Amino acid sequence: MIHMTADSRVRAPRRFPQPAALRRLGSLALALALTAALGALHETAAQSLSLGGADGTFFIRGGTVIPTGGQRLEGAGILIRDGRIAAVGRDIQAPADAIVIDATGKYVYPGMINSNTGLGLSEISAVEVTVDLREAGDFNPHIRALNAVNPHTQMIPITRVNGVTAAITRPTGGIISGQAALLQLDGWTAQAMALRPYAALIMNVPGGGGRGPRGGAARRPPDLQEVYDYFAAAREYHRVRAGGAGPVDLGFEALGPVLEGEVPVIINANGREQIETALGMAEELGIRIVIVGGRGSYHLADRLAEGEIPVILGSLQSTVGADDPYDAIYAEPGVLYRAGVKLAFSTGDVANARHVAHHAALAMAYGLPEDAALNALTIWPAQIWGVDGEIGSLEVGKSADLFVSTGSPMDARSQVAHVFIAGRQIPFDDYHTALFEKFKTRPLDR
Repeated sequence: MIHMTADSRVRAPRRFPQPAALRRLGSLALALALTAALGALHETAAQSLSLGGADGTFFIRGGTVIPTGGQRLEGAGILIRDGRIAAVGRDIQAPADAIVIDATGKYVYPGMINSNTGLGLSEISAVEVTVDLREAGDFNPHIRALNAVNPHTQMIPITRVNGVTAAITRPTGGIISGQAALLQLDGWTAQAMALRPYAALIMNVPGGGGRGPRGGAARRPPDLQEVYDYFAAAREYHRVRAGGAGPVDLGFEALGPVLEGEVPVIINANGREQIETALGMAEELGIRIVIVGGRGSYHLADRLAEGEIPVILGSLQSTVGADDPYDAIYAEPGVLYRAGVKLAFSTGDVANARHVAHHAALAMAYGLPEDAALNALTIWPAQIWGVDGEIGSLEVGKSADLFVSTGSPMDARSQVAHVFIAGRQIPFDDYHTALFEKFKTRPLDR
């Protein structure tokens, strides 16, 4: 479970699902049966497991450096020192103490950001004891995904060697699921990986109806009205607490940064009706929101742009709705971009988190410019999560989160050759690479 870190009185959740204990008993036999298989599964990776990234001074020379989409420096170099980008340009010389990496004929990109995953919270989706994505109850703003992140999951190394160096990991379930964290994908502990421990609050649109100011309070479904009541109670709680009175409520405490506008609310919304409901909630509750999923957001592109509301697109590798144009999913990013909506890509799941660039590639095939596709994987999500001063582009002073590749990350034929996170050179000791090395040398007669 995702555990709380403070001892204080907590409001009881409104509803609880059926106890998970019985369900877990049902999956226990499967978990035990898989334990031996998992040991063998990870044996090869364990043989090459390093003690983490290599620190030091590095000089990447001779490559084509892409600081952001729309910029291109051919035959340039990047100096990495003390975990940060110390210099970028064509006339840089390697210091005597630098480890030199020849990138001639290759490309250097900012590390990509997957803006909606469960990385660190789920290992094998079919085995319940390895999944820690949700907590009981409908209102859990105090639940922190970071507290449940397993920094040693096999999923993180598999993801980062594809050039994905940061990710939003979030809880699920209920109406207010909890707090998402923005992770740099290297570190001994979850806390060491956290670039933003509380990056956003996760909320699901309840009821499916109501349109805030346009629909009117009288049209709100009961579950949606509960959200408004909960936020009203939270505001009253903070008013009382500011005067030094009243008991501590961890749920209401967690809403403080949201009510102050310091932390955005990720609202999972798909379809015109849900997105309109989310927009109404943002207006009436006075909160900053980020739409995640965003299926059908092209219907409201101008309104989203006017309200400066970002959209984190869900998987583009799915089928369109029965009433949508055949290319609605794939063309939607281009429509949002041309309307002026800030957008980013995500995969939503864990196993395919490494493939986030493939979604950008699909969008390119249906009208999204290549520079915009790259920015939607790098600098724009960094801006959405308020960390563009730290990651998202190759600029002096920023954290050295980058990768060297044989080509564009949107080209499935490209191969990532080197990855750096916070200036540490990441070893390619993930399970997939280990299997490749193992079977590459398999004798042909066996």
